[in-house]
Amino acid sequence: DERLERLKAQSDAQLDTLTSEQASSLVANLNLGPIYTILQEQGKGPLSQIPGMEPANLNNFLSKLESLLNMPDMYNLPQMDCLLSNAHRSTVQRRATQVITAIYSQLYNCVHNPDHLYTSPAQLMPRTPEQVTSLLLGS
Repeated sequence: DERLERLKAQSDAQLDTLTSEQASSLVANLNLGPIYTILQEQGKGPLSQIPGMEPANLNNFLSKLESLLNMPDMYNLPQMDCLLSNAHRSTVQRRATQVITAIYSQLYNCVHNPDHLYTSPAQLMPRTPEQVTSLLLGS
């Protein structure tokens, strides 16, 4: 029993590490790092006027996100293919996706907030966070 508990703890730790690496990989591949940093540091003034948050830059991220929505496995780390358990693969994918959808949700709310002066926010970011989550998780 004790040995089994130890193995489960080691397995859980490995899954946590893979989840963190997969989430970091997604953030990097989608060029979300700088956007996330700006969202965390936002002070006063409209986001649309902060370098890196202009619509053209957001479109770069959004086009990569569209590709990911069409092929959810495209940015999977090779280690994901080594997971024999569908439950483990699904858990890692779901948790990594939650990181992306949390950032997307924050960005969506900012873009759709009139205080940030984005023109045509519904055109810039037409998908709701719920739609993005559903598409990424295939539900």
